[in-house]
Amino acid sequence: MSAIVEIEQLEAKDLSPNELEEHLQKIWHRSFAHYASREQERLENLFIRRGRALKTEIYKDVSQRRRLYRTSLPPRAGNELLTLYPKLKEQLSVSGDYAIWTPEERFNYVQDIVSNLTSLSKFRLSDPSGNISWNEILCWWLDPNKAMKKPNLTQISKWHSYISQNFGYRFNWGLGSVIALAMDEAFRGELVESSLENWSQIGLPWIVFWMKELIVWGTLDPVAAYLLAKVEDVTTRKQAEELAQTYYHYISERESEPNEYLNAVNIKNWVEQSFSSVERHLPTPKPANQINVNLLKDFSKAPSKNWRVVPVEIGDEIQWFDLAGFPLAICQKPEKWQSDFLNTYDFMLDAENRFVSSKIYV
Repeated sequence: MSAIVEIEQLEAKDLSPNELEEHLQKIWHRSFAHYASREQERLENLFIRRGRALKTEIYKDVSQRRRLYRTSLPPRAGNELLTLYPKLKEQLSVSGDYAIWTPEERFNYVQDIVSNLTSLSKFRLSDPSGNISWNEILCWWLDPNKAMKKPNLTQISKWHSYISQNFGYRFNWGLGSVIALAMDEAFRGELVESSLENWSQIGLPWIVFWMKELIVWGTLDPVAAYLLAKVEDVTTRKQAEELAQTYYHYISERESEPNEYLNAVNIKNWVEQSFSSVERHLPTPKPANQINVNLLKDFSKAPSKNWRVVPVEIGDEIQWFDLAGFPLAICQKPEKWQSDFLNTYDFMLDAENRFVSSKIYV
């Protein structure tokens, strides 16, 4: 499916079966299977036959193939999303006034989007352990002041892990697929890069652009999420949300439409104007040589006690994942921590002594 759609987009036309076969042969001849297979001719024929059948018998319509491709899902799951897409888009589109909503209205909106999108089998949320619902975990993560239930010390790592796997991964994946379909619809199939400049042409409110960041940073305020991501001196959600009020006062005097309050260009320009002088005089930061952590796994029977790990920021904390994607440890975000340390440093978990060490790339 991916090969056919990409060929059609590069050629800018609907290919005939013979033209498609010629392109599929070229792809096969550049594939690893072409060089590694002992049954080259038989497998090549199967590959080409399946490609021809997919185009001429199964998914005959070029727009259907393209939209399935845009979902980044297998066809069965992709068709489920295409069926639900009109309802999801309508639901996403009612949030133009998000910037002036109350925290309760904001949470209910995000919760409803999560509920509908994760009704699809591919993005379905797992059942949290204990006497707790995913709604309650999401409320604690996005609006802890209003949360009726909060984790105790033994539950907090499990709640963070649930948030990462279900909201940070499954829901955000699904949301990305929905946005890709909206872009495909807005630009009539033309492959256009997602950018700040063309977002307004998609037909979705700006809050949809920010929703992934809300989930990642654990806040209902897009400006606060941006401050946490971009400004080193902003280290807590409370601090970010208080600073965000300064932005809303500033932008309300310049824009009349609440949707434009959340225009990413406006927020970016304000942050650069407000914080650039502070950032310019800061020394070059570096992570601590050793970062104390709490282990999330039992390493007593592991043959090795040292693991290469990757940091994932979740609110005020960092989860440390091994290269296969399993969470191994968690800690509070160290002072002066920066997201781009990942691009400069290697991190190793010493499970025996319960710390992560950093070493600059050689």
